[in-house]
Amino acid sequence: MKATKYYELFQYLMEQCSLPLEDIVFVSNISEWCADHGIHEHDKERPFKLISEDGERLRMLIREHISDTVIHERINALWVRSQLISVAFDKADLLDSDRKIMAFLFLSEYATSIPDLQKDKLIEDDWVFREMKRLGFLKEEDELSSR
Repeated sequence: MKATKYYELFQYLMEQCSLPLEDIVFVSNISEWCADHGIHEHDKERPFKLISEDGERLRMLIREHISDTVIHERINALWVRSQLISVAFDKADLLDSDRKIMAFLFLSEYATSIPDLQKDKLIEDDWVFREMKRLGFLKEEDELSSR
């Protein structure tokens, strides 16, 4: 999937996360970009990475092209985590468009910077879906069906 196609979506999400628009950085390979800038990143296919080079300013690195395999892996991981909570409802089913998938991946990466979420993927997922609902990506009935 060509991430640059969703530039306006990322601008909107940057604003909602109180990040400066100029801190969206599209790169061909996040792992290589990080290596060139002295930042450790072992995931060679990582689609998004929130970084701080100076300990204060946050920048969102976005891979220009995200393979279908990587998207499938990230959605499958969400499915597995979702099943830990309820086998009757799969949060991954709510990501029924490329736009929602891109928003989910972006917000999931941003969630890693929120101390209150304790670096717990289940808590981060809940936060992401609450944000997606608040921002209008999900409908009220999507929320009701998750209970």
